[in-house]
Amino acid sequence: MSAPADVITTLPHDLSPLRRGPVMVASDGAPETNDALFSAARLAGSALGAPIEVIGVCEPITGVAGGMDVLPVPAELDESRRVTMLSDLRRSVSIAASGDPQWPIHVVVGSPSRLLAQEAADRDAALMVMGIGRHNPLDRLFGTETTLATLRESRVPVLAVGAHFPATPVHAVVGLDFSAASVRAAQLAMQMLTTGGRLTLVHVRPRFEHPSSDWQTWDAEYGRTLPPLFVQVRRLLNAPTEITVDTVTVRGDPAPALLAFAQQARADLVAVGTQRHTLLERLIVGSVATRVLRTARCGVLAVPQI
Repeated sequence: MSAPADVITTLPHDLSPLRRGPVMVASDGAPETNDALFSAARLAGSALGAPIEVIGVCEPITGVAGGMDVLPVPAELDESRRVTMLSDLRRSVSIAASGDPQWPIHVVVGSPSRLLAQEAADRDAALMVMGIGRHNPLDRLFGTETTLATLRESRVPVLAVGAHFPATPVHAVVGLDFSAASVRAAQLAMQMLTTGGRLTLVHVRPRFEHPSSDWQTWDAEYGRTLPPLFVQVRRLLNAPTEITVDTVTVRGDPAPALLAFAQQARADLVAVGTQRHTLLERLIVGSVATRVLRTARCGVLAVPQI
């Protein structure tokens, strides 16, 4: 049986500055999602003091089977589709209420998740803004599954927003497991809050149902470690006076308990840190981040371990 000190990851000693590259917006030019994406990008760019760039990824058309052979698709066709997407994005940025025609726009051809991660790395991006496409059963190009796949590939934080993400978030809920990634998620979420906003740090304790004295002792010890850890996180965050920071501890399975709290609190944003230690964890990006991204009714911020 592990001690609480082994269960709760050691906190960082300080919070070094976040990446200073641009905020990148991943869009396919679809008008029904662009207003929210561009608004979220403007919010993040202002909060981080970062420029904004728009990127589209045009998936190549696969070859067509012809008898026993696969007929290659002419390269000109993919290039034509790339140029069309670039034109759509330029028009979308130009007409969107929250867009800025001066934002640089790039469109590349290839695998969306891999290329988005690579483009973000090449630009040392501060954040990637993407859509949550759960309302479409086919999950549009830049929907939830592509967002998850990008997070699996990328070391850059991802902000996933739906069509109703507010331009000025008031309440952010952070799933805090006291890892460096979760503390950085709290830091980034705090920066996106409007003046007078609230940041709630939620730690989900393991469900305790065992009657043995050993388990009761372990659970009591676990509980005693939490207050000083919360104090240390608040010190690290050094929140401005206009932001209220509160702490909450709940019991249960991490993702459902966090989502239930966020829904009850009517949060605008749920933030989580993600860990990558083993090959399996790199593939699934952690069950908590995956479940939150797939089922949250508000915006989701996922911050990978640096």
